[in-house]
Order: sequence, then structure tokens, then C-alpha cells
Amino acid sequence: MMDNKHKPKRTTYRTRLNEMVTTLRNDILTGKLQPDSFLPSELVLADQFQLSKDSIRKGLAILLEEHMIEKVPRIGTRVIGPGIIDKITMRLGYYRSLETEAELVALVEKFQQLHPHFAIQLIPIEFDWYLSPNMRGALEQNAFDLITINHQHIESFLESEENLQLLEPLDRKALTYPFLLSPFSKDNVLYAQPLIFSPIFLCYNREHFRAAALPEPDSSWRWPDLCQAAMHLTQPRSHVGISFQLPSINRWPLFLLQNQVQFKRDIQGRLILENDNFKEALKLSLSMFEGLQSKSFFHSGGDADSAMYFANQKASMIITSYFNLNYLRNVDFDYDITPLPYMREASTQLLISGMAVLKASKHKEAAKALVDFLVSDEAQLHIRKHTLSIPSNKIIAEETTGDELFRRPSRFFMYKDIIPTYRFYSDMNISYREASAMGEILKLYWAHLDDFETALRRLKEALESSAQYSAT
Repeated sequence: MMDNKHKPKRTTYRTRLNEMVTTLRNDILTGKLQPDSFLPSELVLADQFQLSKDSIRKGLAILLEEHMIEKVPRIGTRVIGPGIIDKITMRLGYYRSLETEAELVALVEKFQQLHPHFAIQLIPIEFDWYLSPNMRGALEQNAFDLITINHQHIESFLESEENLQLLEPLDRKALTYPFLLSPFSKDNVLYAQPLIFSPIFLCYNREHFRAAALPEPDSSWRWPDLCQAAMHLTQPRSHVGISFQLPSINRWPLFLLQNQVQFKRDIQGRLILENDNFKEALKLSLSMFEGLQSKSFFHSGGDADSAMYFANQKASMIITSYFNLNYLRNVDFDYDITPLPYMREASTQLLISGMAVLKASKHKEAAKALVDFLVSDEAQLHIRKHTLSIPSNKIIAEETTGDELFRRPSRFFMYKDIIPTYRFYSDMNISYREASAMGEILKLYWAHLDDFETALRRLKEALESSAQYSAT
């Protein structure tokens, strides 16, 4: 006779029964259990969920009432489908740019067609929302079931164990480019699934180069070569040689990375800015563009602006990404891409956009199913065909089937050749938050409103404030 002390508690039994029903229901809803397939036998389910056969039958009765399964005499229990369960609504917080860069809205619609019992509520989030003090509170209050997140913003989670607990661990996909996984991982656990990526590179108008009788740029170019070409390419009242958004968080750090900047920290963990390579990189970033005649260089307001000027042939060259090539889908002139000019070494920034599931979501399995769909062959192939972004799936990304809907520059697959040059802020021992604080201060320096020493003093003050904010 079983001792009462070792008898399973009723609450434990109820928890296991709920777990069984929830697991089978989610497997049916997410397509893991397809219509016309059969459930494992009652004996197998009893062993899997540590329940009696009577309890298993009670659980299956719930799914029978929901018209998700049916009993087939002398054969087993067959899956019907979603049945009459209420539609599950998930809230997806997303960057608006992914509407263009990854055809996100179209992909969500495809997912809903495959799973009509799911409804996805798309909620745009501002790009800097992840740095706001309201971010954690919103996620704790279950504002979203899943979110789009890039390699920069996920730092807010990976650097804080408290924030990291908000994200659900995800399975690594075997066909994802391996170098995309590390920025989204901690202790070898993946917290966001890479969706698309891009390095930063130089994009140029081949027709302008031919008209100016200039050889096209290649990987041997240094920044002075770019400046010299820009001056030759400029045609007053027609187009400038280059449009470049120097203050962008995805632009000015290029000079630091290429100048092999690596910051040290003091005892309190603050950055030490007394760094010769850092000072040299900042001065060069300014002097190079000062050397350009004002009519040869346009300081654009943003990445989309640069792409727009280039698309209208108002700029001969832009520093850009595959994401922004999507604004060039329908241009009717000949253009191409090439690696960035370099300083001490050839380096470029890598941009990655991914998907994360919130641990507090009431529909966690459904959210995971959406993430899995977005990195599935079907969705990744859609991205490759309908955009100029690079899918995270290596096999899909590198296929050359010729069925793409947009003309691609002849060196489109250049990104494969420059993978060893991809860099992150962490390579300089600096965080995204610190780099953002730096960029805000340096805007005055690049606008000639601060001299270098004043900019350096302001940087020290800003970074100290940023460190204090991070600590709180």
C-alpha cells in the first residue's frame, strides 16, 4: 500500500494533465501534429506525461470536445485540426523598416493563411524603444508575445540577467549562417532567431563613373581614394560625388573599427578615452570629409535619404547596406557595390535583424511557431525573391535560381567574400548604449560646433552618465 507521504498530490496530477492537453493542443495548432496523423497510444502518452490511462482519457476527451481529434475504432486517435477552439491572437512588436527589408507583413499573412486559428496583431515599435526606461515594464506587463530585435538592441537583455529572463530560449537552426548566432546568444543559449542580415559597403553609379572616365572602385580603395573620386564625379546642379550619413550609429564606428580601436576600462568599468587610435580615427573621420569640396559631398539626413538621392541619380556613391538596396529595386540605371574603403584594416559593421519570444507570453508555443515559420525555407525563399536583403538561411541565401523579382547588382554576392571583415561594437570593448551616447556628442564635433578637446570632455561626461543610467 502506498504511503500517503509518497502519494502524488492532486495539484501535481492536475498540472501534468493540463500539460498534456496544452502540449497536444499546441502541437495540433502549430502543425507539429498534422491532420490525419495519429496520436501516440494511450500507454505511450501515460508514460510520457506520468499519468494513468484514465487521466489520459480525460485529457483526450477535452480535445474531442474541441473537435481537434477523433476516435477511430480499433486503430487509434486521429488528428482533425484546429477544431472549434477560439482564435489565438498574438501581439508582434516590430520595426517598421522590416515591412520593406523582409516583407514582414506579407510573411505574417502567409503564416495566418496556413494557420487560420492564429491572428497576429502587428504593433510598430520605434527604433530606440529598446533603450527607453519603459521597455522592461512593457515586456513584463505582457505587451507583446514576440518582438523583432536587432543585434544592437539585444545587448539590453544579454548584459542584464534580469532582462534576459524576459526572453524565451530558442532552438538553433542548422542552416543559419553561424556568425549570426553569437550576437543573439549567451552561454551558448540562443535568445533571438536571426532573420536577415547585411554588412555596410559602398554602392556606386556605374554610369557616372563611365561618364567621368574613372575606373570603378574596388577592394583596394582607401578613404582618400573615395574623396578624390567624389570630387571628380561631382557635377554642379546635377549630382554630388557622395552622400554619406556620418553621424549614423551604423557609419561613424566604421572608422574606429578600421583603425583597430579597442577601449580599456577603469576600475569602475568606465571607458578610458585616452586612446591614440580612437583620437586618430575621429580626426580622420572629420578631416577626410573636410577635404572634399562642399559641392562634392552631401551630408544626408538618414539611410533612406541617401538611398533616395542615389535612386534619383543625385549622388554618385553612398555608404549603405543590403537593407537599403530595397529602395533601389526599380532604378533604371546601372549600379554596383564594392567593399568599403579602409584605413589600417578592412573592416565593416554587420547588421542583423531577428525575432525573440517573450517568456511571459500566454501563447509561447504559437509565438515560437511564427518564429520557426519566418526562418523556414518557404519564408526565407520569399525574402530572397521579393527583397534585396540577405536571408539568414545560408542555403537559401546563396541559391542563384534566376527567379528573383528584382535586378541585382552584378556583385550582389560580394558579402560572402568579405565575411572575415564583419565586426561588432564588442570588438572594440564597447556597448551599443555607449556608442549611442558617443554619437550624440560627436554630432557637434562633426558639425564644427565643438573642437576636438571639447568633444572629448563632453564624451567623458556623457559616458559617465550612461554608465550610471545602465547601473540603475
